[in-house]
Amino acid sequence: MVHVVFTADNHLGKYYAKMSPTQLRERRKRLREAWKKTVDYAIEQKAHFYLHGGDLFDSPNPRTSELVWVARQFRRLHEAGIDTLVISGNHDVPRSSLGGATPQRIYGELHAARCFTKVTEVEWEIYSVNGTTIAIGGLAPDPRLSPEDDPLKEVRIAPPEADIVLLMAHYGIEGTLPPDVREPQIPKSRIASLKGIDFLLIGHLHDHILMKIGGVTVCTPGPTERMDFGEVDAKPGFLSLRLYGKRPVKSEFEHILIEPEPMRQLEIRTTDLPEKEVTEYVLRRVKEASRPQQLLQCRIEGPLTRDVYRQIRFFDIWRSGNEWNAYFDLDRRGVYVQADHAFDGAHVPAKVSPVREIHAVADSLLKDVSDEERQLIEEARALILQAWEGKEME
Repeated sequence: MVHVVFTADNHLGKYYAKMSPTQLRERRKRLREAWKKTVDYAIEQKAHFYLHGGDLFDSPNPRTSELVWVARQFRRLHEAGIDTLVISGNHDVPRSSLGGATPQRIYGELHAARCFTKVTEVEWEIYSVNGTTIAIGGLAPDPRLSPEDDPLKEVRIAPPEADIVLLMAHYGIEGTLPPDVREPQIPKSRIASLKGIDFLLIGHLHDHILMKIGGVTVCTPGPTERMDFGEVDAKPGFLSLRLYGKRPVKSEFEHILIEPEPMRQLEIRTTDLPEKEVTEYVLRRVKEASRPQQLLQCRIEGPLTRDVYRQIRFFDIWRSGNEWNAYFDLDRRGVYVQADHAFDGAHVPAKVSPVREIHAVADSLLKDVSDEERQLIEEARALILQAWEGKEME
């Protein structure tokens, strides 16, 4: 039996623009701890191989603290006698040859992991485990490809002779991405035509998938943590593969779940808002949905009259939401302001003056504040107006 642990899409060091420094530090710690569970499992289960399918980091230039953390985990795998093989992903590969090497390349140079770096040729390593020969190959993603390209069309694959052959890649698979996603995807016909490959291990897809295409078993582990509110229903984890015998290979797949950080979305339709005490209503809804260790997003959507819009103290809602949760995001992109009069029996959306709204928000914040807070608000008003005027002149 050959035991393989396969993970991908950990996105260590991911940056969240709306988070405070404290929230960002805690979130990044959470991402690291989630990925560490894959290493812990491999060591505890005495796996033979630890494979990584890309996007270990969220950028090609991760912070030193993330690089050091990964080095410690790879050292643990090495000391446990587990062979580690990795490829980069679309997030941690430089966009051009001028961008430098991938961060994973460091661990290859230090012999802490076998790093596959070529984008037009699959590199292979061959091992013998308990009398079984296993070949493991890796293909790094090519950032030069256009959305219409078949990522494997011009790639030299040439799998070696072995009892079990595994190939790692980091691309979408035809039929697994939303229709509006524009990026290179491996056609199913291409996978079905692959000869001499038993398992295609895919990173990039933030979902666990296991399917048979021709004679190839295709599997994706999904991420080890939900990355944003668009993945609120995702089930983070990684894959454990136990492979037996020679071709046709018998296999056991297990998707090991990782308990994610609590995450929830709250949707409030503007048609449900009362005519008075609008802010208080929203605050009650937010507080009911809040938990101290939770990431919560409140989405307010629908039409509002200008008067009601100005009644809502968005800053108070945002501030309270962040007091009641580990992180709170107030998403009001779906709100649009309607005119307060009817035209041909229907409300017509009115164009909102950004300058007028900036003043309205600032004036609402100036109520019942200290002299120091008043000065800060006035300075903020001046800076925002200056930035807006500059944008208008572009």
